[in-house]
Amino acid sequence: MNHHKYKSQSLFMNPQTRNLLIQRLIDSLSGMGPGSIFERFGVVLIERLCDVRLVQRGSSVGGSPVGGALDAVSEDGSVVVEASIAKGYFAGSMSKPWGDLDHALTLAPLAKDIYLLSSQRAETGVIEAMNNTALQQPRMAGRRLHLMDSRSIAEAIIDTLMLYDDAVDDLAQHLHILAEIRDDHPASLNAPPLSTFYVKNEAVDRELDRRLDSEVCVEVVGIGGIGKSQAAAACLLRNEGRFHYRFWVSGRDIASVEQLSSVPVRRGGAERNVSALLRRNRTFLVVDDASPSLSVEQLANLCGPDSRILITRQNPSFGAFAMPTMDAQQARTLLGRGLDQPVPEKAFRAIWRAIGGHPLSLALLNTAACQGVLWDDLADDCANVAKLPVDGARLADRILGRLKPAIEEELCLFQWAGQSHCDRAFFKHVVGVIRLKAFEQYGLTAPEGDASIRIHDIVFAALKSLNWLTDEKAREIDGQLEAFILQQIRGDGYGLQLIASQLRGKITSNVEKGDRRAAFLYVLSMVWMGSAIPIHLLPDPQKEAQRLKSLGAVGNEVAILVVLESIEARGRSLRQASGDEAVSAWLPTVVRAYDDLAAMEGLSPRQTAEIKHHRAKTLSAVGEDLEAERLFEEVVAAYPLNEAKLQLVRSYSRQPRKYEKAKQYASEIIKAKLSGSVSPSLTLALGDALNGARQTWAGELIAEHEELFLSEALYSAAIGIPQGYHSVASFVRALVWHAPDQVGKVLDRLPEPSPWMLDDDQSRGSYAEIMLLASNVGDESIYLNQALEAYEALKVPNHYQKRKWGEVLYRLSRYEEAEAILETIEDKSGWIWLAHSLSQVKYELGKFNDGLCPTTWCMKTSPESAFRKAA
Repeated sequence: MNHHKYKSQSLFMNPQTRNLLIQRLIDSLSGMGPGSIFERFGVVLIERLCDVRLVQRGSSVGGSPVGGALDAVSEDGSVVVEASIAKGYFAGSMSKPWGDLDHALTLAPLAKDIYLLSSQRAETGVIEAMNNTALQQPRMAGRRLHLMDSRSIAEAIIDTLMLYDDAVDDLAQHLHILAEIRDDHPASLNAPPLSTFYVKNEAVDRELDRRLDSEVCVEVVGIGGIGKSQAAAACLLRNEGRFHYRFWVSGRDIASVEQLSSVPVRRGGAERNVSALLRRNRTFLVVDDASPSLSVEQLANLCGPDSRILITRQNPSFGAFAMPTMDAQQARTLLGRGLDQPVPEKAFRAIWRAIGGHPLSLALLNTAACQGVLWDDLADDCANVAKLPVDGARLADRILGRLKPAIEEELCLFQWAGQSHCDRAFFKHVVGVIRLKAFEQYGLTAPEGDASIRIHDIVFAALKSLNWLTDEKAREIDGQLEAFILQQIRGDGYGLQLIASQLRGKITSNVEKGDRRAAFLYVLSMVWMGSAIPIHLLPDPQKEAQRLKSLGAVGNEVAILVVLESIEARGRSLRQASGDEAVSAWLPTVVRAYDDLAAMEGLSPRQTAEIKHHRAKTLSAVGEDLEAERLFEEVVAAYPLNEAKLQLVRSYSRQPRKYEKAKQYASEIIKAKLSGSVSPSLTLALGDALNGARQTWAGELIAEHEELFLSEALYSAAIGIPQGYHSVASFVRALVWHAPDQVGKVLDRLPEPSPWMLDDDQSRGSYAEIMLLASNVGDESIYLNQALEAYEALKVPNHYQKRKWGEVLYRLSRYEEAEAILETIEDKSGWIWLAHSLSQVKYELGKFNDGLCPTTWCMKTSPESAFRKAA
């Protein structure tokens, strides 16, 4: 018997996460029942922990208890298991466990390891006391007694079994929360469950299994909706006993092997890396809908001898397995799934002629039939289509129309949004949890992260041609969106940022059409990148503040916030367009807005503090630092506004005599965060500030709480919040200097940008900078090219992003392109860095006289010497 089959994963897990997961299991174990369920769970647990085969004798085939029998015994009699859900099993005189021990020794005289399991918590000290007493008895010589209450069971699972999919699959049949714990992270990479429309194809299964035996990377190709993904999912599930790890990755946004190699994995709180698992462990990875740029040979090189990769895609390469359409019998099976009567022969022939064995189209027809649509009507619809288009849109138009009574409201949300994805929390807010789960069973949704719900492109294409969304329904959803935003504004979660990230386009469209609700304007003011802020849609702060002054604060809380945030948004936009001097000239013209807001009747202490806080930020922006600090101090003295404390942390970080005060305020914010009353945005901003002050006062503080801030940044990035990548970049920037050996671990956990983030310049720019920084400590060529790809995708890069873009081109020896980028920058605040970069480039181009810059003048030396020093 092997007591060490599984390695502990606790070293890879955050201690706080570990404690939370253990407590969740303890709570679930305490409610397990009846006893036969816990007994079977205990048997599977010990089999997995000890790599031993147990014979369960304590229950009949029907699950009823068998009197006088042990719960389970190994085939050689050396391992005995007794499990109980009795309350107080490990309590008081311990009569039940002592009786079970006597029972075990009587019925299994060859026992070496005796496991007594309870689903309840033990009283303090009783397990240790019984163990010590028992092991002193002569009858226990050469034997081991294992007493496991719910806590020790939970610890054993979390610390040793949680990373192993095969073990969790077996245990989760009896304790369902284990599957939830494993799967509750956006990057858990689990295979999707087989659709209810899946029809087994033995010929396909045999061929895929044969190829897996002889090929490291197997490629499945075919048109969209032909069943490639379901065949891959079935293959993954069918081979579960062969691999320790089984992962599923959407290949839509993975354009290279390097990107795939950096995909992060979390299993029950422990972080791993896909490429490392492929090399070192028996791992099966499916890349669904893979990019044509992913080479089968390169993918195969990622694998160790016992690992396999299966990819699906529409663009075939030599040697790929071409996924066939369904044959007639399989099509009949799918069409008749869930129906009392088979498809009439006449209707089937008409459908078969029109669409053949295309599974997605057949599934849509079946769904319509289940909703009561007559087969003759469906056959007539199909007869009107000579041949199914490649994307299936024309046929899908008809079928989705038949589904209108069942899922009209759900699909209207995507019509309303004008895009194939929607914020999952808002979707659930509109339709409810039960209808959300039901909608996902229709086979219309595509794999996506936890923060988003997405329908297949083919479904969205069909939906756009349908006229389901009435003006009345659109106004109703707009009202629900407003209510949802208002719920999130004062919350400390991610909801508002996700709405701003995923539904910004829809909100912008509403405001452009005249719907100027304060909630919508507030979301638009949250856009961070100056070039992306719709300034023309935001209110004039002075005029709006003057209007609000006569109304009073009651009922205008969000309108006040819109004024405050609009000032900041306009400043960000002006800074990117015209520079700091333009911002400094404009800000004094809006100070009166703060006076008008402060004069409103009925202001709460928090509102008063927020108005003064924003006034202080304006003063700081125009160089009146002392007055700004005085106002920030007034704010925190009157109201514990963490945003003001953050500003003081930033200000005092520049003043050695005030380092202790900076540390004090930072510690107060951290304490508030640990109690759950600080927003993710503020947490990320504080992490950035601490990273910038590592060498002075913040070193110990950031070291103590680094995982708190880094986890927040990585999670934010994973669920689609642009600020997340910005904050991760600040960590990597600091680690490159202070702990370069730690950079790789951060990169292993770094998520790829979500689809809706691909057009966001802040996310792309920050991701690019992370790759640029990584090139200093990792594979330079790979990381630089990833950075270049991200920079080239920017729509309106700011000065900083352009300078970094030029730096990437310089390091890739593309000097002329670097020069062209750098010479377009007019950034007086960063002139010294720009001069340095430009001098390096011009030196390589041999343009010594053209490259004279302030750096050269300060050195008072020849251009050639200056260039060499700069380079």
